[in-house]
Amino acid sequence: MNQEQLRKEYLRLTRLETIKDCSDLLDIYLKYFFEVIKQNPNEAKTHAESEAELVNQMVFTKIGHMKELLNGFEYVSADGTKLNRIVDPTVIASHIRNLFETVSMFSLVYTKPSTEDEKTILYNLWVSAGLKYRQRFDIVVKKAESQEKLDKEKQQIDDLKAEIENTDLYKALDEKDRNKIQSKLKEKDYKIQFKDGKVEFLSWQETVPVMGIRDGVMDTIYTYFSLYAHPSNVSVFQFADMFKKEENPFIYLTTFNLNNFFFLLSIFIFDYIKLFPNVKNTFEKLEKIEQIVIDRQNVFARDESYSINDEWKALG
Repeated sequence: MNQEQLRKEYLRLTRLETIKDCSDLLDIYLKYFFEVIKQNPNEAKTHAESEAELVNQMVFTKIGHMKELLNGFEYVSADGTKLNRIVDPTVIASHIRNLFETVSMFSLVYTKPSTEDEKTILYNLWVSAGLKYRQRFDIVVKKAESQEKLDKEKQQIDDLKAEIENTDLYKALDEKDRNKIQSKLKEKDYKIQFKDGKVEFLSWQETVPVMGIRDGVMDTIYTYFSLYAHPSNVSVFQFADMFKKEENPFIYLTTFNLNNFFFLLSIFIFDYIKLFPNVKNTFEKLEKIEQIVIDRQNVFARDESYSINDEWKALG
């Protein structure tokens, strides 16, 4: 591919003017993630890192399901009445919201912490939150082996709490900040960051700058996708305007939503390579255009300091 062809393909895969363009870009991400899974099976050195590898596999399946959602659906009733094939942007938006939370979690737990104690506290908060939510099912547990598993998890929750409290960082916090961590343990939440020796609570939307995303790129995106993930009145009346025959606005909304999906995927790819540097070798085995498109999505959402490599210079 010469430079002119490279530029043309780059513009097509970043402007994303059609659903086919989006589908073709999804194929690039699917190819990358599958190669990472195949070529890097033993990067993890700890249990926490082994779960990070599983998150990578989960993101791969989310891309595959997005590919299926882009195929849309059509319907023919028994009397022959036909609904033409459509893609529902509200379903896609809900799927992207899930990816947002996944990528945000990965950043908070795996790449944002700057010390071992921060990593321990964030990881343990995350694990504890998940286990505590599952403890809610104890009211429907009937099998003895299931009850035994819940009992073991209760002990694990206690051990996670004790490990947090035993870190030098936790011990050095003032009482107010220690109480903040205790409150997150009770609330089954983990969205915090350490800043200037203090504990800061975070909402999902407030994780956007924590991930290094530039102002103006995804400032209110979580709220936007939440409108579709929940049956809000806004989601209902906007749905009414999505499938006008003359305009087909669902196509524009789909491509707009997917722009954010690709931002999040590239953010995750950079963060995963940061955690597992050897994975960069797999990334650099991709075709030049594939490397450039993935890298530039991340740089656009963040800034040039987050560039994975210099292949983009081939654009001239």
